[in-house]
Amino acid sequence: MAQADSQGEKGYVWVKDKAGNQFICPVGALKGPKDASQSELASCIDDAKAGVPIGD
Repeated sequence: MAQADSQGEKGYVWVKDKAGNQFICPVGALKGPKDASQSELASCIDDAKAGVPIGD
């Protein structure tokens, strides 16, 4: 994920992934999947399909 710019920071938002896990992320760090580069997408893991427990 991209680093959030502290000067342009507008706070944090709740984000939920496809598996139902919730996260708190800086607004500036969020990027839509259609705007992600191939290298960014290659390093992502869909934990709903991974088949291994990743903790709580």
